Amino acid sequence: MRSPGPPPLDAAFIPRSEVVERVGQHRVADPYRLLEDFDDPRTRSWLAAQQDRFRLIREQWRSRDAFRSRLGELASFEDCSVPLWGGSQAFYTCRDPGAQHPSLRTRRYTPRNMPAGEERVLLDPMLIDSSGRTTLDAWSPSRAGRLVACQLSADGTEQPVLRILDAQSLEFCGPPIYGCRFSPVAWAPDDSGFYYVRIAPEHEIPRVWFHKIGTEAEADDEIFGSGIGDNSEIDIYLDASGQRLIVMVDESAETEVWLLENPRTANSGYRIAACQDGQCTAWPGGDGILYLLTDAQAPRGRIVAVDASSARIDPGRTLIAQAPDATLESFKILDAGTSRRTLICVAWDQAGHTKLSCHDLTTGDWLFDVPLPADGIVTDLSGRPDSRDAWFSYTDSLTPPSVYRFAASTGTVTPWRPHQATARPRGVSASELKYASYDGTSVRLLLTSPAGSAGPRPAILHAYGAFGQSQRADYYELGLAWAEAGGVLAVACVRGGGEEGEAWHEAGMLAGKQRGIDDLVAAAEYLIEAGISAPGMIGVKGFSAGGLLAAAAMVQRPDLFAAVECTSPLLDMARYELTGLGAHWTGEFGSRDDPDELGWMLAYSPYHNVVDGERYPAVLLATFDGDTRVDPMHARKMCAALQHATGSDRPVLLRTEPGVGHGDRSESARLDYFADVLSFFARYLAGAG
Repeated sequence: MRSPGPPPLDAAFIPRSEVVERVGQHRVADPYRLLEDFDDPRTRSWLAAQQDRFRLIREQWRSRDAFRSRLGELASFEDCSVPLWGGSQAFYTCRDPGAQHPSLRTRRYTPRNMPAGEERVLLDPMLIDSSGRTTLDAWSPSRAGRLVACQLSADGTEQPVLRILDAQSLEFCGPPIYGCRFSPVAWAPDDSGFYYVRIAPEHEIPRVWFHKIGTEAEADDEIFGSGIGDNSEIDIYLDASGQRLIVMVDESAETEVWLLENPRTANSGYRIAACQDGQCTAWPGGDGILYLLTDAQAPRGRIVAVDASSARIDPGRTLIAQAPDATLESFKILDAGTSRRTLICVAWDQAGHTKLSCHDLTTGDWLFDVPLPADGIVTDLSGRPDSRDAWFSYTDSLTPPSVYRFAASTGTVTPWRPHQATARPRGVSASELKYASYDGTSVRLLLTSPAGSAGPRPAILHAYGAFGQSQRADYYELGLAWAEAGGVLAVACVRGGGEEGEAWHEAGMLAGKQRGIDDLVAAAEYLIEAGISAPGMIGVKGFSAGGLLAAAAMVQRPDLFAAVECTSPLLDMARYELTGLGAHWTGEFGSRDDPDELGWMLAYSPYHNVVDGERYPAVLLATFDGDTRVDPMHARKMCAALQHATGSDRPVLLRTEPGVGHGDRSESARLDYFADVLSFFARYLAGAG
């Protein structure tokens, strides 16, 4: 019996306009320009009608409650960050099973890194805002551990207020500081203040400032930033002595590294490295040496030692060379401050899994590999000053993340905190395959599927493919719940990501963005050819830039997918750089101000390639009202365009969530969203129940 179709559009329909914008030599139609204005009463009315329609249709998704329950069980584990050190105290966040947010905690340790005191909770976002809409975006303990710089934002805006927390009294001290989005913090050795990055309202360009504890931000000294570009990103580190500030300025595909010998004096520095045609991260070592992790002239990464003692650009010497089959991701210097040799611990991504190796810091010679719990992923490598210990977070497809301590003196790896009991995945296996894209390029495919059973099965295909970010086989409750229910989650490591190094990224950026889309479409075809799935049983999903790929694949091959889900997607590529953080991304996608680059983008821009009468699959577009990275207008305009154009009876839905944004949110909000996505796919993929 044919299931009833979606409720009629009625008030959810919005008329098309005749807006055509001339951008250079291009005439760009924009029939739903009205929906860019969130405050227009017509937009508000349309949004309310769309939400009503979404809720009515969601009531038909019978699997939602079961998915939501199982997701809660799979997410019921203690989730802690690796520790950062202030004096003898470890600072870290932990989210207890069932809690909405991680809380910031501390515990005192002995010089041998053994616990010497009780754990204390310093800051719990739920005690600040019981609605769960306030998040702790970043935090940095002072060197002595007396103070913590905390960045808190509300309603998902990622526009944090920087406050200084006294770690003893648990009171905020001094006035708040605004305009510090994603700001690094480098504390002075005496805890008297810190260096940070703030956008001053008078010029809208990031600058490095020094803030003295207890004073107003308006009295802060501007230290660095004159002459840098509007869209530059700045990172800072202070060396162990506290006398030299390292400033890294990322602008498009180039990084400049500056050294400020007198950091309290404005613009006192000199440029010591310029990573042209590449990016780098710098870390100050002893004896005037600066260590750079760079992909310049090394697409898979290398570590370069630079003499920072003279005011000249030093090309440096390669300490650890590029590997032929692994990408260098991060490193940590382990120095016990004794006569024993200083080590550098290096994390490599090798075919989607992490390898940790230790090397002599002077020669770069390999000494030994660090034993890991299994063949999984290491993230957030950290160390303690004057210590040969390192801490890292480990996870794999079937194991929740947990923090481990590596003691270089003994070569042992042990759990840093006993892991609380958690519900384990049932009857699920993880595997990896390779398939050929249209041009013959081999692409990795990560599968989470029911153990010991053959296909074809309903499959959700996922990809990201941008900014050099790698897709990894980590613990993902959504994929595990789907596989337990009999489906397959397939993650395609398409070009544009960093899975095979910077060359893989460059192959899928700018004019090459279509390659990532082709890789995604080829993955869907491979799932059918290999018998893993079948026509009518494949859905595709993506988040942010991954949403762009998913939607582009849909408009290019609507016959291939039965259901499509896009969250916080980029969809109008003619206007993406005018809102949110889009102006920072022209190096990845291109700019509308360049006729050739706009031509690339219009060729795949999902919003501009919707065709009247095409039989589009079921579509769920998910947005968050507080999103300040990707403007929700993309999803609104795409929703209206698809509802007008589609010739099928499958619904095009818009899910709008207030009070959250592009990044962190409460645990219940995260799992509710996952449940909606899974039940959507279960409803519209054949054989999914």
